[in-house]
Amino acid sequence: MSIQFATSNQHTQAIDILSRFRQEWQKAASGQSLLEVEGNIGMVLADLVDAFGFATQEQILVLGTELFEEMQEINAIS
Repeated sequence: MSIQFATSNQHTQAIDILSRFRQEWQKAASGQSLLEVEGNIGMVLADLVDAFGFATQEQILVLGTELFEEMQEINAIS
């Protein structure tokens, strides 16, 4: 039963995170359909790993070493 609860809780958290992520993109799109918005997939992935609060090792697994390092450089500049 506790495993099912944890899975349900994780599912709910994922829905919340992805919903907030979509809302941020909708604000940035200023009323334009998200299907028409062009975006940088690297930045989208980086935003997602950030939204999910992934640890550094998890970020590297998702983004790959090269993209992770590129994002680190960009974040250091900002």
